Amino acid sequence: MEIKKIIAATMVLAMATTMVACGNKKEETAEKGAKTTLRVGVMGSIDAVPLVIAKENGYFEELGIDLDLQIFKAAKDRDAALQAEQLDGVLCDEVAISIYQNSGMDMKITGTTNGSWTLVAGKDSEINSIDDLVGKKVGISERTMIDYLADNIANENGIDASSIEKVAVPAMPARLEALKNNQIDAAILPAPFNDTAIADGGREITKIYNKDIMISTTAFLQEIITKNPKDIKNFYKAYDKAIDYINNNDISKYEDIIISTVGYSEDMRGNIELPEFKNNYLPSEEKVQTVLDWSKAKGIITKELKAKDVISDIAIN
Repeated sequence: MEIKKIIAATMVLAMATTMVACGNKKEETAEKGAKTTLRVGVMGSIDAVPLVIAKENGYFEELGIDLDLQIFKAAKDRDAALQAEQLDGVLCDEVAISIYQNSGMDMKITGTTNGSWTLVAGKDSEINSIDDLVGKKVGISERTMIDYLADNIANENGIDASSIEKVAVPAMPARLEALKNNQIDAAILPAPFNDTAIADGGREITKIYNKDIMISTTAFLQEIITKNPKDIKNFYKAYDKAIDYINNNDISKYEDIIISTVGYSEDMRGNIELPEFKNNYLPSEEKVQTVLDWSKAKGIITKELKAKDVISDIAIN
């Protein structure tokens, strides 16, 4: 009788253990299947390409992230979406970071992208060098890094920045059209708009690389970093994987993505030049501080901001 009781008890225990094990497996499967949605706003520029490739190649999905990548034509539209709490992170610049922070939005720089901007003169502008910019109209986007770059180009070349007439044309396609129609004499443009302007007879006056001035960064709200630190780290793991893919594969394998995302024309197929893409890194505090100070001096912000307070190393360590 005792033996029967022992056998029965053993069977009950075995069944219970099996049920717990099955339950644990289901929980593990559910955990693996669960994805965190990250809503990220970017401009349709060359430095957004790694994010698009990472999404297209499934790198975010592999790491448990459902990336809602939203592409904007103007910075003001991206910022409006951020203000409306429709975004968790952005591809932006330090001027935008200063504005976010000034308004009480705790947006932290978590990475740096790679790209370049080009100062292009219109074909009928008679501008052949930076010195010729004096008294000329230069198309920019106000209260952005492009605004900062216009002043920086002048100051670095011994020109009074106020002697250049900056004309606000926020949307890139509109700025390109204004240059083509001689409504402005020059414009600061990213790829592919700079290539299109030059193909239309414009002249490259100077190119500004991200390695020299931190033009563009990626950033997330601090509340998102605090809530989902692992997902932020995985976001950049996917980003780095895309960088490695770009640097180790011929451009023909992903040229369609570049053309559709950035807006190159089919005529540029086979002639697209990419910047030197690097795995994620942080800008130096010194360079960020320079931009924050410029924003304050221009009256764009009223707060005294310190670079160390607007940078997060969450994805670096």
